[in-house]
Amino acid sequence: MNVDLQDGLSLLFQRGLELALRIQQDAMEAEQPETRAKLATAFHRISRSVRQTAALKLRLEREAKRAVREDQAAVRADRERQVDLRKTRIKARVEKLIWTEYEGEDADRRESILEDLLDADALEDDFLDLSPEAEIARLCMDLGLPSPPAGEGGGRSPTDEGSMIPSTAARDRDAFDAAPLLPQGEKDDSG
Repeated sequence: MNVDLQDGLSLLFQRGLELALRIQQDAMEAEQPETRAKLATAFHRISRSVRQTAALKLRLEREAKRAVREDQAAVRADRERQVDLRKTRIKARVEKLIWTEYEGEDADRRESILEDLLDADALEDDFLDLSPEAEIARLCMDLGLPSPPAGEGGGRSPTDEGSMIPSTAARDRDAFDAAPLLPQGEKDDSG
């Protein structure tokens, strides 16, 4: 929004309000009825202009705020689309590695953990800034998968010097791996 326009409207409103109040006071103090009537008419016209100026100023402020909200919403929606696309691509590549190494319930459990890890990672502000290969390598390490072969999103091995430090998800994975598998339909009554 043009700052000069807002400043001008503010000044016009302030000066118009001062003039309207002065005319109103003069009308109240006028002794002649015809003078009072002329001042009342002038007051009416000026106060109408003041109201219109105030309404225009408020409308422009609302429109500027709405434009900012719409821009922010568009940025958020675009980021969400980019995050969803990246999650989908990374998930597909890691799932392929999961099913190469595991079967059945083990693979299903790792897919479930993968989704949780990706959802948590996607909440980070820098999710889109990180290299997909580094993300895939870290996820593979967290899921107990071997480093993906070159060209499959792994790049460096997670155990290479200078690679990313394992996340807290690695501890979750270890706890997950240590948990007994129960047959379908059975519940663990020990917890």
